[in-house]
Amino acid sequence: MNENNTTVSPTDMEPDIRDKPMAKEKNQRPNRQVSIHIHSNRHRLTDADGACGKYAIDSLISAGILEDDRPEIVREVTHSQEKTKGPEITEITITAVSE
Repeated sequence: MNENNTTVSPTDMEPDIRDKPMAKEKNQRPNRQVSIHIHSNRHRLTDADGACGKYAIDSLISAGILEDDRPEIVREVTHSQEKTKGPEITEITITAVSE
């Protein structure tokens, strides 16, 4: 065995920053039901069912922006897209739903 090889236990490694919520405190999350709209500027448009927002919403949860995507928190999700020659950008709008 080579002397330069070292075994590092996973517990000794630095935690991955992507595993921590971006919203540092719970009160930064919406405290009532929300509506989410995902708008994509694309070079090539997708089929209506191809513009899936599941990844985007799961990212909001991972970032700590949303607690969960259950119906008590997320009332509706809408999608739109438009063709662009510029950069491909996806914008996510979260709106508190009036009670």
